[in-house]
Amino acid sequence: MLEINDLWVDINGDQVLKGVDLTIPSGETHILFGKNGSGKSSLLMTIMGFRKYMVRQGRISFKGEDITQMPIDERAKMGIGLSFQRPPSIKGVKTRDVFDICNSNSVSCEDLADKFEFSELLERELNVGFSGGEMKKSELLQLLLQDPELVMLDEPESGVDLENLE
Repeated sequence: MLEINDLWVDINGDQVLKGVDLTIPSGETHILFGKNGSGKSSLLMTIMGFRKYMVRQGRISFKGEDITQMPIDERAKMGIGLSFQRPPSIKGVKTRDVFDICNSNSVSCEDLADKFEFSELLERELNVGFSGGEMKKSELLQLLLQDPELVMLDEPESGVDLENLE
């Protein structure tokens, strides 16, 4: 499903990834471990297609298609989803509206919010004033609604208290 060959990436001229090779077949789960600053988040952001991550060499393929230069929105439409280390807050945009935009399922956002005890936050601005755990839950619900084939979680436990990790 995902194949990365000899990937070299810069941010503002600073090299952040050097010769990365990775293959993730469909249906498998992989975990990247490494020290802080070793490039784990940079790799995920590059796979997702964020522009500040400049691919200098190498290739990223998803479902057999070269996505190395593909815009972020097209990658999302192909089925790539990313949960950020720190989800963004967006004033003026209701959480419900973002959920509706993300929804590619037949499941209603209300039903999903009810199931995960999130209904009271649907009318609030996206992640504005949310606790770390509420932000992470909001983002994971967005991913569930999006139903991507490839889910990338950057620091999935960040902002979540021990009680909710169970």
